[in-house]
Amino acid sequence: MREARDLPGITLVPEAFDSSRFSRLGVLFLTLPLWVQALSVYVASRIVSVAIFAVVVRRQEPASWSSSPVETTLGDFLNFWDSGWYQRVAEEGYPSTLPVTEAGTVTENQWAFYPLHPAIVGDIAALTGADYDTVSPIVSTIAAGLASIVILALFRRYVDRAQALTGLAFVMFFPPAAVFSTGYAEALTLLLQSLALLLIVERRYLTAVPVVFLMDLSRPVGVAFSFFLLFHLIDRFVRRRDEAYPVGEAIRSWTLGVLSCLAALVHPIHAWLATGSLTAYTDTEAAWHGGSSTYLVQWLAAANGLVGPFGPLLLVGLIVGMTALIFSPAGARMGRTLQLYCLGYGVYLLIFFTPQTSTLRLLLPLFPVALTLALVRSRGYRAAVLSAFVVLQIVWVAYLWHFTPPADLPP
Repeated sequence: MREARDLPGITLVPEAFDSSRFSRLGVLFLTLPLWVQALSVYVASRIVSVAIFAVVVRRQEPASWSSSPVETTLGDFLNFWDSGWYQRVAEEGYPSTLPVTEAGTVTENQWAFYPLHPAIVGDIAALTGADYDTVSPIVSTIAAGLASIVILALFRRYVDRAQALTGLAFVMFFPPAAVFSTGYAEALTLLLQSLALLLIVERRYLTAVPVVFLMDLSRPVGVAFSFFLLFHLIDRFVRRRDEAYPVGEAIRSWTLGVLSCLAALVHPIHAWLATGSLTAYTDTEAAWHGGSSTYLVQWLAAANGLVGPFGPLLLVGLIVGMTALIFSPAGARMGRTLQLYCLGYGVYLLIFFTPQTSTLRLLLPLFPVALTLALVRSRGYRAAVLSAFVVLQIVWVAYLWHFTPPADLPP
C-alpha cells in the first residue's frame, strides 16, 4: 500500500508549505534593489492601514471634519483631528492677533502647527486644482514611502539586509504609523529626520543643514534634534582618539549644531514677530494643556495620577529600562550616532512633552529602536511582532483616530 504522500493530489500540500521554498524566495527578494524592497514593505503596510481606516470609518458618526452631515467618507476620515488645523494654516495662514478667552488666556490656534506640510499641500492643490483634503494624505503617503527607502539605507549601515528589512517593517507597521496615510505632518518629518540622520552618519554635515532646516519647519522636533547634536558633538570630541575628528570636520559639524539650534527657533520667532508677543508660540502650545506649561514634573504628576504612589517608581523603571535597551549590546547594533539620537529625543520628551493619548504617535521619531527588535532571526518571532502591531494598529485607529462627538481623546 502506497504512503499518503504518494497519493495523487496530496503531494502538492507539503510542497506548497515547504519552508525551504520560502527561504529561497526570501533570499531572492533580498537581491532586489534597495528601493524595491523598501517600497514593497511600505506598500504592504499602507494596504493594511488604509484597509483599517476603511473598516473603522463605517461606524464613524458625522463630525465637524465630515464633508456631509449624513456620512463620513474615507477621504474625510483621513483628514480628521489636526489635519483640519494644517488646512487652516494653508488656507488662512497664521493669526496676527492671538485669540484669547475672557480671562486673557490664549486659546487654541494655528501657531501650534508648523508650516512645511500645509505649504507643500496648499501649493500642489493650487497648481492642480485639487482639494486640499485630497492632496494632503497623498503627500503624506508619498513622503513616508520615500522615508522607507532612506530608513532601509540607514539601517543597512549597521545590520544585514534581512535584519534591516525587518526593522523597516517594524517601523511601518508600528500602531501609530497608520498616521502616515493621513493629513498629518509625521510622514514628512520622518523623511527629513531619517535623511538628516543618514547624512550625519556619513559625516556630510553641511549637506544636512538644509534638511535639518526643513525638518524644523515640519513639526516641533528641532529642540530634540539639537539635544542629539550636542550629545553627538561632545561624543565625537571625547572619542577623537578612537575615531578621527579632523579640524575641518569639527568645524562643519559644529556649524550644523549651531544652525540646528537657530532653525529650531524659526517658527517661534515667526510667531513673535507676527503677533508682537514673545511667548506667542509657547502660549499657544499651553492652550492644549489647560493654559499652562510645566517641565519634567508633568510626567511624575501623570504617573502618580494614573498608578498612584508607585507611579513615579514605575516611570523611573521605564526610563531606566529604555535607556538600558538603547545602550545594550542589541542597542549598540544601531550605531553610536543613532543611540545618541534616541537619547536626545527621549530627553526632549521628558522635559517638554505632557503625557497624553498622543504619546504613542510621538514615539515615531524613535524609529531606530526598531533595529534592536529586529535582531532576532526567528520567523515566528517576526511574525508575532508584526501581527501584534497590526492588532494594535486596529485598536489605535478604532479607539483614538475614531471620533465620538462632541469630544474625544486625540490620537
